[in-house]
Amino acid sequence: MCYFLTITLFVSLGLSSVFSYPLFTSGTLTYGQQQIINDENEGEETITETKPKVEVVSLDWFEVVDTFFEKYVTTRVIDVNTKTQYYVKRTGGYNHADVEPIDRTNMNKFHSLYNYEWSWTRRPVWVEINGVFVAASINGMPHGYSLIENNGQDGHTCIHFLNSKTHGTKRVDEAHQKAVSEALARADELNDIIL
Repeated sequence: MCYFLTITLFVSLGLSSVFSYPLFTSGTLTYGQQQIINDENEGEETITETKPKVEVVSLDWFEVVDTFFEKYVTTRVIDVNTKTQYYVKRTGGYNHADVEPIDRTNMNKFHSLYNYEWSWTRRPVWVEINGVFVAASINGMPHGYSLIENNGQDGHTCIHFLNSKTHGTKRVDEAHQKAVSEALARADELNDIIL
């Protein structure tokens, strides 16, 4: 009898080391049994968090942006090539947005894009309007009226969007549209600086 109990005990211990919980249960595990199972399975799955991707859109100036980007609203502009960020206020414009830097600090950031020389050269930018990043194009030549005082810039500059036109020719400017397309094509680069 003692021999039978000894063998039964060794077999039970052997099986319990192979199976961490009973083979035949009522279907409910005790807290201790569940903890053992959790510990054994820990680390098998790795959960990786993915940051949400910032998207850049291309929106038609006449259908969307002209009303979406309201006059006298301040917005952030990010230069695609240098990743320089500065703030402007839309002060007017009907075929495109006329903008001015909000202060001297932001004017200096804007002016640095053109090596501190004024230029009509078009540059691709991302413009954040109400939390949406829109592909756009700027020039660096202040001209015409100026509404913001003491920002170090006489006149306003222009931001063009998809299908916007110049005020003078009232035509779509191909160089601006090329820069808008480049800003859209390089949208992934925005994630590196925003996230």
